[in-house]
Amino acid sequence: MKLALAAAVTTMFALAAPAGAASLCNCCGASTFSSCATACSPVKPAAGQCVATVDYAGTAKIADGVNPLYDVPLRNMWLDGAKPSQLELFRRLLEKSRRGAEADRRKALRAHARNKIDGAEAVLLAKRYDGALVNYYLGMQSYRIGVTSLQK
Repeated sequence: MKLALAAAVTTMFALAAPAGAASLCNCCGASTFSSCATACSPVKPAAGQCVATVDYAGTAKIADGVNPLYDVPLRNMWLDGAKPSQLELFRRLLEKSRRGAEADRRKALRAHARNKIDGAEAVLLAKRYDGALVNYYLGMQSYRIGVTSLQK
């Protein structure tokens, strides 16, 4: 009974927040986009370094050829002070972005098979997909570190 109640509460919590209610920001000092200024204000990157963080109030655009995993390198991810609900928004953003990258990949493979794009463009799109997957796994690693730090 307790397990069923816990599962129901977890499901309700997961459905309460919209899936696209977060976006990624690349905090590069003075070159930060104005929409990410609030999210990047606590981040202090070293000179010449860019640090990625999450704008929990933002909305990421995921469409044909447009994906946060294509744009923001997640090697240096900053999630300090994230609440459990914010980490969940970040995880959902990563999952939705990964699904979008996979849809783009399938579309590119179909286009190449139908000779709508040449081999060179197909290779570029494959490399973009590979980079997006690397970013996804780097983001998931940061997510797991964030969850672990909450448990301490």
